[in-house]
Amino acid sequence: MTDNSSIDLSLTNIWYAWVAFRRGKKPSREIRAFEQELEYNLLRLCADLHTGQYDHSGYHHRIVNEKKRRDIAVASVHDRVVHRLLYDYLVPLVDPRLDYDVWSCRQNKGLHEALRRTHHLQYSHSRGWVWRADISKFFDHVDHAVLKQCLSRFVSDRATQKLLDNVIGSYVYTEKPASQPASQPASQPASQPASQGTVFLSAI
Repeated sequence: MTDNSSIDLSLTNIWYAWVAFRRGKKPSREIRAFEQELEYNLLRLCADLHTGQYDHSGYHHRIVNEKKRRDIAVASVHDRVVHRLLYDYLVPLVDPRLDYDVWSCRQNKGLHEALRRTHHLQYSHSRGWVWRADISKFFDHVDHAVLKQCLSRFVSDRATQKLLDNVIGSYVYTEKPASQPASQPASQPASQPASQGTVFLSAI
């Protein structure tokens, strides 16, 4: 079942996306620069999105060490605001269709709730077992054509599809390692699996 409604690209909604993106983030040099001309940057982004002139820029790579070393690809601030716009648009469409036991990146779920659910299932099914797995460099190897086809099941509005295609096509895997595009939440609801009787655990 597809949704014919287009994504809300009003200045108000772009502002909300900015606030959601900015919340809890340390003020990096790029974020500070964006904030110094916040009104201008949001107005320009709004105009570019409405006129079809928005084009996702490239990524820069960096290494972070959060429990393990990861090589990540980071988009610009204005692109990450668009990612948030898409995320907020996609979640209400995709989340209700996910299996109950998909626990990663969902409201009122997450790793701790997944562990509680796992303990409950282990108690209820004493002969059961838990398999925790991770797909190496998943975002590097997502087939863009398949991803777009999956999204077309939920989104039929052409303008929204064009924006999704723009963001999806912005990331191309190269030999330079990058475990995933950082701060690209729009990819999360589109990539969550659904399977009966499985608890999906993910590092949050």
